[in-house]
Amino acid sequence: MKKVFPENFIGELKEGMASRLSDMMSGYPVVNLLGTLDREITSIAYDSRKVEAGGLFVAIAGTKEDGARYIPEAIRRKAAAFITQSSPQQLLEMGIGINGITQIHVEDTRHALAWLSGRFYNQPSRSLNLIGITGTNGKTTLTYLLESLFSAAGRDCGVIGSINYRYRDTLYPANVTTPESLDLNRMLAEMVTNGVQDCFLEVSSHSLAQKRVNGLHFDLAVFTNLTRDHLDYHSDLHTYRQTKMRLFRDERVEKQVINLDDPMGAKILAETSRPTLTTGIESKADIRAESIELSDHGVRFNLKSPYGSRNIHSPLLGKHNILNLLSSAAVGLFQGVSLDAVCSGIELLSVVPGRLEKIQNNRGFTVVVDFAHTDDALYNALRAVQEFTTGRVVVVFGCGGDRDRTKRGPMGKVAVDNSELAIITSDNPRTENPRQIIEDISLGLPEKAVEEKDYLIIPDRRQAIEKALQLAESGDTVILAGKGAEDYQIIGTEKFHFDDREIVRALLDD
Repeated sequence: MKKVFPENFIGELKEGMASRLSDMMSGYPVVNLLGTLDREITSIAYDSRKVEAGGLFVAIAGTKEDGARYIPEAIRRKAAAFITQSSPQQLLEMGIGINGITQIHVEDTRHALAWLSGRFYNQPSRSLNLIGITGTNGKTTLTYLLESLFSAAGRDCGVIGSINYRYRDTLYPANVTTPESLDLNRMLAEMVTNGVQDCFLEVSSHSLAQKRVNGLHFDLAVFTNLTRDHLDYHSDLHTYRQTKMRLFRDERVEKQVINLDDPMGAKILAETSRPTLTTGIESKADIRAESIELSDHGVRFNLKSPYGSRNIHSPLLGKHNILNLLSSAAVGLFQGVSLDAVCSGIELLSVVPGRLEKIQNNRGFTVVVDFAHTDDALYNALRAVQEFTTGRVVVVFGCGGDRDRTKRGPMGKVAVDNSELAIITSDNPRTENPRQIIEDISLGLPEKAVEEKDYLIIPDRRQAIEKALQLAESGDTVILAGKGAEDYQIIGTEKFHFDDREIVRALLDD
């Protein structure tokens, strides 16, 4: 049985931990200091509600609000010190005096939090084999493949990613793909204490922009691919690309595995000089696939590498998953796992939750749930099911509200162009009007697309799924895209229980 901790467990600190503030801050550039560094710090918090007596509060200057406004609450909770980007004058204007508390003023509170977190937890990333994975798509699948590979090789593994954070019998719910630096170092420290040898970490673009992984020691970093996503946050594709580059350009990485089939792969190689293994299907890579066969039973190919060749059969669906398999093989081989152990390890993984996950039924048609929420990921998912579908492909999809609007039209075009019927519905509309999101999607539909023939609009996601199942006939494939393994839907600011897989099973059982 796995222990599931409540969501707010991440960030709470172990009892009895302490560190002298002067040691933690040694070598760190400070703009201004009021008070003494000669203090014992028993905890760190970036949420003022979690500040404990004798603790350090880091007032993060966020994108929506400045944590400095919560300094008074941290003081009421008897914090020993706080770190802020606000000047002493600004604090005085807020009514915050010295009051016996140490005030540390820095240029970048996120950078300071990462620095302090590593020191507070004794640099845990240096005490295990940390593999960082970045890219638009494939990160989650790759963590599952690596966990399967290294576990089969007798290693004790941990995973931190978008589905959950886990090691041994411990499981945390994942609120974000890559946790804040404090929570990240805490979990790594827990893994080290519990004998975990390898940790596979999904490194999101948000985490790189917000310095959550700053200061970590990566034994190896993997680049999967880069396509349009998160432009609501990064503003344009160039900024998004440069943010992804930070893992390879700015962080401490010993080795790297790079997908050469993606144009950004060559750019990473041009800017780095560390030991590298390249992967690819179309390119002349170190680790590549030949003699590829695709079916509803998975993929078969011949793996070619400097370490030898082997025939691979994986239950994972789609050509895009071959690239994930190649990347996982490259990591294993680079880290000293034998070719035989690598191949047997990756072949053991039968499914990744919510990633082209089949929902078994006896109706004669196939139902697949996938997390595809970009136009590229949706194209790959649809192409994957086309390989084995003898009838029609019916896709149910939507786009998230309060997120990158530039991908909505392209997703609509991909859906209609690569299916016999697209049902446009809601994903997580959040605070946006679902019909406005659907309108944005509709703007990208092919000019010749005809409603009721090529596509349907059903804003209620459950009703959309029900309609797709009603229309499905023997030989057809219904693919539910966008939510994958998510078990919720966000409407307004409320989160409701909603799981595509549960709904399909319930409807098919009626």
